[in-house]
Amino acid sequence: MNFLAHSLMGFDEAELIAGQICGDFVRGSELSRFPGRVETGIRLHRHLDRITDTHPALLHARSDIDSISYRFSGIVIDVLFDHFLARQWSRYSEHSLAGHADIVHAALADNHAHLPEKLQRFSQVLQRERILENNIELSSIELTLSRLSRRSPRFAPLAMGEAELEILRYQLQEPFESFYPDLLDAARVYLA
Repeated sequence: MNFLAHSLMGFDEAELIAGQICGDFVRGSELSRFPGRVETGIRLHRHLDRITDTHPALLHARSDIDSISYRFSGIVIDVLFDHFLARQWSRYSEHSLAGHADIVHAALADNHAHLPEKLQRFSQVLQRERILENNIELSSIELTLSRLSRRSPRFAPLAMGEAELEILRYQLQEPFESFYPDLLDAARVYLA
């Protein structure tokens, strides 16, 4: 799961969405500096990541990917799953994909003062480059993985071309279909 999936599980609540996005930018268990629902969103993000990392469909899918090491397969799956979600968006949201992105951008703007500095900068890129909406295009997934591959020389295997991603897209569609409804249920139960 990447930003699109996490933001959807903010269920249109600005602070929860901000917390869900913060989850990739905040370390440690001491979160009291955040408003209550932002903290809840961060904890929800972490909870969903644990479920993702241990879900049987994804453990099997990670093992079946031959073109990339097991270590990096989870990252590729997370990014591709945002692509699947974007392509099937109307199944999961009453808003358009662009409308949802506008909700996310507004949530980040409304909670700007509470965001880590790195996320404050990234939120501008997220909006300017329309990253959430562009998940619908495989070329955008290629770009995201290329950006991740430049974080460190050891991340270089993440730079994958569209041809490789097309193969993985076919291979991972079924695991997404069995996994994503379970994750939505887990988010709702966590928040109940």
